Amino acid sequence: MKKNCKLSIAILFGLCFTVLPLNATFFPYLMYEKQLPNQMRIVVIPIRDAHTVSFATLIRTGSRNETDKGYTGYAHLLEHMMFRGSENYSTEDRVNILYRYGGDSNAYTSMDYTCYTVSCDPAGWEDVLALEADRLMRLSLKKEDFKAETGAVIGEFNISEKYPNNRMDNALQACMFQGHTYEHSVIGYREDVMNMPDEFEYIRDFYKKEYRPDKTIMFIAGKIDRPGDVLSKAGDLFSGWAYESAPLPSVRASLTPVSCQDTLYDASIPAPRVKIAWKIPGYSQDRLAHIAARILAEHYFSDNSPLMIKLRDEKKWISSGSYSVPFTVDPYWISLDLVLTEEGVGAAVGDYILGIFQDSRYTLKAGELESLKKRQFYRTHMQLSSPASILGVLTGYAHIKGDPQEINHYFLALERLEILDVRQFKENYLTRRNQSELWMFAR
Repeated sequence: MKKNCKLSIAILFGLCFTVLPLNATFFPYLMYEKQLPNQMRIVVIPIRDAHTVSFATLIRTGSRNETDKGYTGYAHLLEHMMFRGSENYSTEDRVNILYRYGGDSNAYTSMDYTCYTVSCDPAGWEDVLALEADRLMRLSLKKEDFKAETGAVIGEFNISEKYPNNRMDNALQACMFQGHTYEHSVIGYREDVMNMPDEFEYIRDFYKKEYRPDKTIMFIAGKIDRPGDVLSKAGDLFSGWAYESAPLPSVRASLTPVSCQDTLYDASIPAPRVKIAWKIPGYSQDRLAHIAARILAEHYFSDNSPLMIKLRDEKKWISSGSYSVPFTVDPYWISLDLVLTEEGVGAAVGDYILGIFQDSRYTLKAGELESLKKRQFYRTHMQLSSPASILGVLTGYAHIKGDPQEINHYFLALERLEILDVRQFKENYLTRRNQSELWMFAR
């Protein structure tokens, strides 16, 4: 990161930070970024005509970081604890301050990161910034709060187990990513979750180990007239956040092809279903291949693609379908979820899909590639509609490598993607030996 100042900005705000001219690339707003000596990054994005200010604090810790055996689900549990007050602000204080400024506060945990969000009246940005800083650096971890939140997480786990799609995801993850922390869900294994009430000391250690400034980016966007003041205030608040620079546990990533085949039974499902998945590179291993995966998934599996029309309208094997290509650090999957009709039960759906992949009539053409690129570009632009939604998009890209500019790197790579890159990806990964299938029937 360059430390020199742009003269006009330095004179205007009286401090030194980096101005990122992102409006010259994909992202349409100017970013002001400051990296503190403790490696925390603060990014301020003024948005003309905005009526609110939104915060998104990205911690690059998720279920992927749960490397200790018997302790899955703790990134999600810690997210719950982060709403239980801090050294200088009780839970009631937090509620009252947010209420004063019409604030809305939330959070979510994924495989790779945890994100804390707040939106409020612009007049409250300083008070909300102080709230967020205090809980990040000085979380109040009390046994009575821990007991209450572990109970809430256990209840959440019991509900999640009732959803057939969750059961299918969990079973396929356990097979496809054996030996990697992606093999378990974000909420954790049942035994580990049930043991949580007895592990108060572990959550304290996990917080200390994983919530560090060098793993944190705070984005602030919206009605901000003086971004330099916001950066200066945030820098003052977080400059004292120290951490022990111990090496973090490593996670072994593997792209070895895998073909899992299994069947589950659930009497509650209204119709049988199948989940088909292909292991693909994570974004951090191969940016171009991961982008190619997203292009091909839309080409083959979008609702009105030739393949889906054949499966649904001609063969009448399915009633509906959806696909997913999660934006992950390490190798994960393209997954296709299909709800089967009576005609589809027993049909060789997986073989039929492989046949479509090999049929030159349905191979992605250069003109179609350009259309799909434009669709991704405009679809993402349409999501940049408010301070909160803008930060939701940014964190989705920045969590991979800890770079606020990753959204621009992505779309630059997308622009450079060629038809040969896409065909090479298909040849390498959309193969029989890399295709897994999990079926679910009522009986």
